[in-house]
Amino acid sequence: MEYAAHLMDRPADDVEFRDGGVHLKRGKGPSYSIKDLAGRAHWNTESLPEGMEPALQATAVFGFTVAKAVDAEDRVNSSNTYGFIAEVMAVEVDPGTAAIRIVKYVTVHDAGTIINPMIVEGQIYGGALHGLGGALYEELAYDDDGQLLTGTFMDYLVPTASEAPEIEIAHVVSPSPLTTLGSKGLGESSSMTVPAVIANAVSDALKPLGIGITELPMTPSRLHELMQRARSGVTEPRGSRPGHLRSEPDSRHPLQ
Repeated sequence: MEYAAHLMDRPADDVEFRDGGVHLKRGKGPSYSIKDLAGRAHWNTESLPEGMEPALQATAVFGFTVAKAVDAEDRVNSSNTYGFIAEVMAVEVDPGTAAIRIVKYVTVHDAGTIINPMIVEGQIYGGALHGLGGALYEELAYDDDGQLLTGTFMDYLVPTASEAPEIEIAHVVSPSPLTTLGSKGLGESSSMTVPAVIANAVSDALKPLGIGITELPMTPSRLHELMQRARSGVTEPRGSRPGHLRSEPDSRHPLQ
């Protein structure tokens, strides 16, 4: 405001911020957008009032009215507002190679008021791939002497676009009453839920073999070993057909 008033050669009380720029409160005269003022302050420092430092910046901080201090056991509600997630996944498991293929993956998020939809969906994809990495590929493995066996990307796979499934994303918007814009958290999103979702889906697909997933990651070698053990002691139920073992959505198991 002070800088714009200086450029207009008017007292600061005569100008106001309105419609994305600084304008005169009354009458006609020049106006400056925030972009214009920022550019002038950075590139044309001689235009600044005496004593004003180059560049423009502003800081604003808000606090949660429900925030509490750390308790005697060093616990604190650090976020005060949280997003919600519901996910459904169907998979196929190859009986020969134990490779897992995601057939369908639907994720629904309530992040409150969505400010930038593109960033939100990017966070969801990133969180989902993070979760899939921990569920299927990434592991801190050691030998009997305590030597790390997975110290480089030559030793384990980090999921990239090649491993990324198609994700159907939907949103439920219930604004938070605790934040200025009604927004909630989303950054970690599916990274926490995907391991449980895909483990339940694989367990459902391998139900004919009597296999339930209790350990991650579900690498092909580990899954193949489980399937071989199950086949050696459990026969497939009569009427089961050969081919891919597939999970199916079941209302009794909402996270598949």
